[in-house]
Amino acid sequence: MAGMPMEYLNIHTKNFTNFRNENNLPKLNMRGAVIGAVRKVTGRNAWRNIDYFTDSSWRAYLNRAASLNTTRNGVFGIKMHFNQYDEHMLQRGIDASFWNAPIKWVRITRDNEVRQAISLVRAEQSNQWNSNMSAVREPVYDENAIVVALETISTANKNWDAYFATQAITPLLVTYEQLTRDMDATVRRIMSHINTPIDKVPEPQTKRQSDGASAQWEQQFLHSRPEFASRAATI
Repeated sequence: MAGMPMEYLNIHTKNFTNFRNENNLPKLNMRGAVIGAVRKVTGRNAWRNIDYFTDSSWRAYLNRAASLNTTRNGVFGIKMHFNQYDEHMLQRGIDASFWNAPIKWVRITRDNEVRQAISLVRAEQSNQWNSNMSAVREPVYDENAIVVALETISTANKNWDAYFATQAITPLLVTYEQLTRDMDATVRRIMSHINTPIDKVPEPQTKRQSDGASAQWEQQFLHSRPEFASRAATI
């Protein structure tokens, strides 16, 4: 009912690779074909840059993604981080109005940004981005990486602030803590916001990944970097 809101702008996922294989979209330009062939031979991801694809086929890809994933009630959803939206749409002269449909924005943030940064570092190290994925390697505490992740989070939040202000957009604000504390009520609030009331909220397909290791990392980080304590509001 919520339009299958996946990260369609993330070109580094298996979902994107599978979509290309099944739909032949987007298409590589000449430079992308050459670089992609070299990367495949060396066992690396075949594409790492949006500029490897032709502009027309990228737009066709966005349209195809919407047509395949719009739910029966006419809703298409998309999850995106600001850097994805900026690099893969805004810088190409298109925005969310590209799909020529009414738009509802839901902005998800986290009160405890230190935990958010720790989750990001752990996911990058283990390549485990949700509970349905297997870790490639065990994450190792890295203070500097957490600081960098906090800077990334700050930059993204500032960019969204500026974009929404410039476009006079008032998104529905949802926090990670609200979702984990009362998922049923939070999901109902989101569905009401997109004018799609829901009778029963289904069980989540993933589970919360935060664990004792995250708490230990947080304690260790704040002990050595107390200046970030204000960004570690507890649930």
